[in-house]
Order: sequence, then C-alpha cells, then structure tokens
Amino acid sequence: MTKSFLILVAAAALYGVACAQTTPIPANLPAKSISTGNATVAVRPTAAGAIERGTVSGQTYTNKSLNFDITFPEMWLVVDDKVLANAKTKGFDLDLKPPKAANPLVESQLEAAFKRVTVLVSVYRSPPGTAENAVAYVAVEDVRNLNTNRPVKDAVDYVDLIRSTYQSTYQLAKTPPDFEYSETQAEKLGSHQFAYLDTISKDGKSRLYVTVRGGYAILFSLNYSSDADLASFRDMLARANFSAK
Repeated sequence: MTKSFLILVAAAALYGVACAQTTPIPANLPAKSISTGNATVAVRPTAAGAIERGTVSGQTYTNKSLNFDITFPEMWLVVDDKVLANAKTKGFDLDLKPPKAANPLVESQLEAAFKRVTVLVSVYRSPPGTAENAVAYVAVEDVRNLNTNRPVKDAVDYVDLIRSTYQSTYQLAKTPPDFEYSETQAEKLGSHQFAYLDTISKDGKSRLYVTVRGGYAILFSLNYSSDADLASFRDMLARANFSAK
C-alpha cells in the first residue's frame, strides 16, 4: 500500500507519493511565458451538474463528457469497483480519503476541498502493496467558481493556485518539514500542452499534469519512485486522445 496522502482540492492538490528514495526536483523554467494553448471544448455535465465518471474498456479509460481517452500500458492494473472489492478482502483499502492534519483548521479545509474533486480512475503499475510502486490518478474539478479574486482560466492559473495554497497552508500547519514543490511548469506531450507541478517528500515523488477544458480542470497525477515510470506516464499522455467523441 502506498505510504502517502492525497489532497485533491479547489485551492490545493497534494498527490500522495509511493515509497521511494527521493532526488532533488530538477530546475526547470517557469511556465509563465509559455502559452498552454488548449482548444475550447464543449463539456457535457450530467443533469445534477456532475461530470460523468467515464468508462473503462480493456486498458483504455474514456470520458465523453470531457472529450478525452487515455490508454494505460498492458501490465498496469486499472482499478474498478471489482478490483477495489477484491483488494479489501486482502487487507488493502484503495479508496481515497482526505488526510488527517494536526491543525483542526487545516484538516477541515482538506476535507472540504477533497469533496470538490472527483477521482475518475486510478491505475497501479504493480499490484497494491508492491515496494516502490507507481500509482496514476485521473481526476476532475469544476474551476468556474474556484477563485473569485483571480479566476482560473487555464492550467497555469490552476497550478499557480495550488502553489499559493501550499504556501499558506504549510505556514499555518508548520508541517511537513520535508515537503518541497517546484515552480509552475509546462510541457507539450504529443499534440497537447499541459501545466505541471512536481512535489517531493521523504516518502517519494509526484508529478501532476493539468489541462483546463470547458471550465473543468482535468488532473493527471503520478506517484512514483523510478524515472522510468515517469517516462511511461509522459508517453501515456503523449498518446492520449483529447478529441474523443
């Protein structure tokens, strides 16, 4: 099981890290001068206003509401309800939960923020419990009313908002002392441009790629220890189809 936590938020997103030896975050140029240039798409929420959860066929996850699909490597385990139930019988609870915090105010903020993000699919490179595993998450958040002071118009805005919340949250919580995060960065994978953020702690490394489409932030997170797993994840995103119908 990953020794980690997951905070998926309106104002901050800390993705849990797989057990790993840490390495310094590489120095990359900030993305402020880089246009994310993502095409506008029509997002189709459900009647209740929630995004459709999407479907899994083989190794491919498709979300027609958000107009994209992504295919995971053949040997990776795509977690569905059946996998979740089977894991629980073996002592692994793969359901994502908000982390606990020593500061009650921070904990309440995390719990509220966690509810605002929908995890669409999670994928394990190896069976849960494997040492130095890699875990990928795809999630979505409605950003249309996320920040009234500075509306989130694109992926760079979203990642900047995460970073600003890291600053305020960790000044308040005074923990964890070993947690580090990078500047807002950008990378073109395949034909699509993403903003991204690296985080690192004593438990391992995480990268979060973000694209904003039709007022929704789509989040692609990888908790990993091996750079080969990060390379595989980047290749998955490079091959993803962001014009799915």
